[in-house]
Amino acid sequence: MKIRLDPLRGMRDLVAPESEELYYLKKKFSEVATRYGYEPIILPTLELFDLFSIKSGPEIKNSMYVFSDKRGRQVCLRPEFTAGVARAYLRLMRDKPKPIKLYYIGQAFRYEEPQAGRYREFFQAGVEYLGDPSINADIELLLLIRDYYKMVGLDNYKVKIGNIGIYRHLFSVWGIPEETQDLIIHYLDKKEVEKALSLVREYSASGQTLIEELMSISSSEPEEVKEQVSRLRLDSKSLEELERTIKILELSKKLGVGNSYVDLGFARGLAYYTGFIFEVTVPDVTFSIGGGGRYDKLISLYGGEDLPATGFALGLDRMLLVLDNRGWQLPEKKVKVVLIALVNYTVEVDQVATAFRNAGCVVDVRVVTKKKVGEVLGDAVERGYEYAVFLGEKEIREGTLTIKNLREKAQKTVKTDNLEEVLYELLRESK
Repeated sequence: MKIRLDPLRGMRDLVAPESEELYYLKKKFSEVATRYGYEPIILPTLELFDLFSIKSGPEIKNSMYVFSDKRGRQVCLRPEFTAGVARAYLRLMRDKPKPIKLYYIGQAFRYEEPQAGRYREFFQAGVEYLGDPSINADIELLLLIRDYYKMVGLDNYKVKIGNIGIYRHLFSVWGIPEETQDLIIHYLDKKEVEKALSLVREYSASGQTLIEELMSISSSEPEEVKEQVSRLRLDSKSLEELERTIKILELSKKLGVGNSYVDLGFARGLAYYTGFIFEVTVPDVTFSIGGGGRYDKLISLYGGEDLPATGFALGLDRMLLVLDNRGWQLPEKKVKVVLIALVNYTVEVDQVATAFRNAGCVVDVRVVTKKKVGEVLGDAVERGYEYAVFLGEKEIREGTLTIKNLREKAQKTVKTDNLEEVLYELLRESK
């Protein structure tokens, strides 16, 4: 039977070098998160739909993969990770000392229109910091991102800082129901400002002006943000949130977190945010490559205690797209060796291969006849291998190896007694 070979629209088959690059980005994120004291959490790909329908926001709910399983339960492929972390916390971690710091790496799914940087199956890496209400927890997110981007070589990025808590507070003062608040924030996130303002006008005649004034506040200079805020007539709660936002900007600039700036005109589509929010952008593309913020009510919304929390998610696919367009290459280059064995002496072949692998080389063993050597060499060159190592009856008898540099076409015979020294020299040449 002939089957369709293309993956579903918005899904991809990833092979080298892209698969290797993505794996590298995942590995480095794990390293950085671990250094900051975060522990890994692995969540199910399939969750109950109710978990996300409560507080994901209109955009996420409308783009989820939802279906009934064999028992008739409404389930979905996870569209993001934070809700799953909250569920796992309530089930497994409520008695653990606070704060709790978790990181994840995995695939998420949204049924959106595929385009550059947007897939229906995509990779995210992120953290959740549970139990710390302080500004220090907010700042740590930005520091972790700073160190991660530095490690993988991503520069020239900006961190856009906002605060959805100001809007949430004002909406509550004006008597706007929470579900309508979510819709207003959704419209702000989609830049459909008039739709958002029309809903505000239904509850507060003067609210539109204040929202427009807040949305106009944008600057990379803390003093300038303070000056813009001073013109507004705001209550103490709103001013408190604004002061916290300005403090985050001040600290992020002192700590070298990208090109940070405040923009109170932006929102994030996830409806559970309650305060500080941010997005990471680069000039290369029109979409953000990461973002996050504070969500202090999600745990209680799911039936738990009041637990402050903050976190972020980075789009690894988008990040890799930017890096590849900039000509980025894997920093950790491995020396690639093809070991051509002309005899089927498994033990001797394994000893040589193991020595090269222990030195950090990639070793592809091929047991072939002399007639096939040319074919194997051609294949090795095409695959980017740098050296060919020959092991035959003569080499085994004399305790030698023949090593050929596939780029320079030069070869030499070395004693296996001196293999450690030879490997050191080989690795040095390849740098």
